[in-house]
Amino acid sequence: MGSHDTYGKDVLRTAAGKAFLDWGPSVEVMYGAGRPARVDGTVAGTIAVEIESRTSKQVRGAVLDLLFHPYPKKLLVLLPMYMSDCSTCADQCRHALRRFVKAEDFRVVVLNGTGNTASLSADAQVVTTALRELGFQGSD
Repeated sequence: MGSHDTYGKDVLRTAAGKAFLDWGPSVEVMYGAGRPARVDGTVAGTIAVEIESRTSKQVRGAVLDLLFHPYPKKLLVLLPMYMSDCSTCADQCRHALRRFVKAEDFRVVVLNGTGNTASLSADAQVVTTALRELGFQGSD
């Protein structure tokens, strides 16, 4: 599964450049007890990002991390790997996010590539479009 995570982060780095961070305090999510959880990254100090290739149930768990992250905007990036129906999973996540976040403040995108079969240029364009819709003006 690590190669899928690496691929997703490569897509984010291509789309957002140095504005994408995948370490440090900006990725921490506090749940009120114990050590913090972490999202996969943040962009420009306003967008929390989760990159998921796991089963639909696990992906929906990642939505909770996005909801608890303090940044006002949320981006969920799905890699079509272990979900039985990636399109339905994406719709379920949109429905869940819409209950707690204004529609203009989140995006759920499905990539074409995975860690096994990359489609970096096309996938970076999908993410770039979503980031722009969330107010990101461009990389560094």
